[in-house]
Amino acid sequence: MVDWAALRTPLGLPGQRQAICTRLSYVALAAGLPPKPPEVHYYASDLRPDQADAQRLGRMIRGHWGIENRLHHPKDRTWLEDRHWVKNKKTGAVVTMLRSVACCLVRRARPAGLNPKAFCPERIEFFNRSPRQAIALLKGAAGL
Repeated sequence: MVDWAALRTPLGLPGQRQAICTRLSYVALAAGLPPKPPEVHYYASDLRPDQADAQRLGRMIRGHWGIENRLHHPKDRTWLEDRHWVKNKKTGAVVTMLRSVACCLVRRARPAGLNPKAFCPERIEFFNRSPRQAIALLKGAAGL
């Protein structure tokens, strides 16, 4: 961790007081496969070192990426959202909102026969095989 103001480095980031670098390394999934190259990310903060130490900055970064891990990644992996293009922006916004609602509903569902630790794709497959459970979930969410 570095007190950025002490370095007096003009990076064009007004108010920046600290910078943090994170490195993410991967392990090969099987013997003989090369591991994925490490990823390096840089973040800037306007918090002074006495306001945010390395642990707090780490929690803030994880919180920042939490929405990606809980919503955007499942929507893209489950419904291939990034591969679908809609010409009408309003239609695209509605479809995106419906996918977000569906993802949240499916994640919060706790019907019998569904592993509570199941990931989004497994949950969607469960409801594909159990349409009555899906209808019950929608009725319950709508308060019907």
